[in-house]
Amino acid sequence: MADEITEELKAKVLEFFKQKKKMLTSRDVGTAFGLDHATAKKVCSELVKSGALEFTSFGGATFIKLPDGS
Repeated sequence: MADEITEELKAKVLEFFKQKKKMLTSRDVGTAFGLDHATAKKVCSELVKSGALEFTSFGGATFIKLPDGS
């Protein structure tokens, strides 16, 4: 898959988080969508920057989740 981040990809990743209803890592996203780690991380970071997702730390690891109340 190309390294460009499309609005369609962002929408799919956001829907993935809504379906899973749990904390995930960027590697989980990469595996689910066939993306390399750097691209998956970039998609997640853009969604966090927009406020659609948020980073959280748990047990020394960083996870990504839907904001509380979503």
